Amino acid sequence: MSDIHGVVPAVITAYNDDLELDLENTGSVIDSLLNAGVHGIFVAGSTGEYTLLSIEERKRLIGYVAGRFSNRVPVLAGTGDSSTRVAVELSECAENYGASAVVVSLPHYPRPTETELCEHYRTISRNVGLPVFIYNWPEATGMDVRPEIVVQLAKEGVVQGIKDTHTDIRHTVEILRQVDESFTVMTGYEANFLPALCVGMAGTVCTAANVIAEELVRIYDLFRNGDLGGARELQFKLLPVIDLLLSHPAAVKEALTTLGFSPGPARPPILSIPPSTRKAMREALKALGRTTRPSSSAERLG
Repeated sequence: MSDIHGVVPAVITAYNDDLELDLENTGSVIDSLLNAGVHGIFVAGSTGEYTLLSIEERKRLIGYVAGRFSNRVPVLAGTGDSSTRVAVELSECAENYGASAVVVSLPHYPRPTETELCEHYRTISRNVGLPVFIYNWPEATGMDVRPEIVVQLAKEGVVQGIKDTHTDIRHTVEILRQVDESFTVMTGYEANFLPALCVGMAGTVCTAANVIAEELVRIYDLFRNGDLGGARELQFKLLPVIDLLLSHPAAVKEALTTLGFSPGPARPPILSIPPSTRKAMREALKALGRTTRPSSSAERLG
């Protein structure tokens, strides 16, 4: 049984002005998240722009984060790839660096059959001693995994958890209903965080926690302490901010920059967020009591 639970930010990957990895500024963001009380870190995931990194960059990033932070919280490493060989290579690397688990996105191009999908995860599991989590995000990949397949792999001991970023919470609930308590089910949608806790999920691995980690941890603590009303009130309060943070791939980095961090830009083809979104983000953060940097003249004109 893994000890993955609570709020686990899918942390951004910082870049310098030349769009090269900036590990120190990535670490600065993670330090702030740990100070906010998060229960783990997910590195090299979708929010970390893993599809825009080379294999060697992913190894460097995982090695840096696991080496620096794994003695403080569990570090989940994103090692998914449509190539089974590459996914195994990255997973072995994550294990060697001291990661706590690997989170393996569904191979989706070329699209495998369910038999091939199962063999993909079996092969990874045979080659590493870490817990293996399925990462399911059909909205992004166009590939979904049926709850029955997740349950089958869980019963075989191939996978020990899932990050289910599914718009239909019933999909995640159906997995939860059929597995035993040793299997870790995490929602990937922070808007579903409190409902997920109410039905027995372990927590959330999510994007918005880069920016609102303290508030999400507070929801978790309120729920655990039996204050469902307080947790509900805070969940509702966060929904407008969550919507903004998920509105554009660069929105989280923009919010972190507004709060004084240096995450750098997103890598192309992702561009900056529109001025209207930037303004709305700044106002939403202020409404949460967050101190923001003064707007530049360009932002004001935008």
